[in-house]
Amino acid sequence: MPRAKSENRSDLVDSALVAFWKGGYCATSMGDLVKQTGVSRSGIYADFGGKDDLFRACLERYRDETVTQAFGVVEQDGAGFEALEQYFKTIITTSAAVEGADIGCLIANSLGQVSPDDRKTLALLDAHAARLTAGFKAVLRLENQAKGKLTETEIDALASFAMISVQGLWGYMRNKAEPEIIRQHADTLMEMLRSRVG
Repeated sequence: MPRAKSENRSDLVDSALVAFWKGGYCATSMGDLVKQTGVSRSGIYADFGGKDDLFRACLERYRDETVTQAFGVVEQDGAGFEALEQYFKTIITTSAAVEGADIGCLIANSLGQVSPDDRKTLALLDAHAARLTAGFKAVLRLENQAKGKLTETEIDALASFAMISVQGLWGYMRNKAEPEIIRQHADTLMEMLRSRVG
C-alpha cells in the first residue's frame, strides 16, 4: 500500500528519477510514479505539486550527481583534451557496466519531450547545454594557446558543435548502447577537435 506522503523527499526524487530515466518524461504517468516510488498520487502532489515539478527535481538531481561525476573532470582548472577523453571513457565504461544501459542520458532523452511552453524545464535543459559548452570552450582555449590557430569566434562555434554532438551521442545511447559504436563516435569527435586546434 503506498504511503500517503513521502517519508523523505530525497528518496522520492531518487525513485522517480529511475522511472523518468527508463520511461521518458512523456511516457511516465502518475501511476508509474506511484508504482516506482511507493508514494501515493496525493503524496506526490503534497511534496512536489505534480509530475512537472517532480521531473524538474529529478533533472536537478541528475545534473548534480550523474553529470557532475562524469563532466567534472572537464571543468577542472587546466583541463585539456585528456580530460575530454576521460569524460567520454567514464560515460561509455559506466554505461557498459550498468544493466539497462540503453536508457541513455536523462537530459539528452528529455530534449525532444519537453513542451516549448514549459519554460522552467527548458531553462534547466538550456543551463545544461551552456555548462557543456563552457567546458568544451575552456578546453579548446587551453589547447589553442600553443599554436593560436583558432580565433575566439571559431572556438565558440567549435564548442557549440561539440556540445550538440555530445548531446546527440548520449541520446543515441537510448536505443543503441553498444559501447564500441559509441566509442567510435567519441573517438571521431576527439580527432576532429584535435585536428581543428592543430
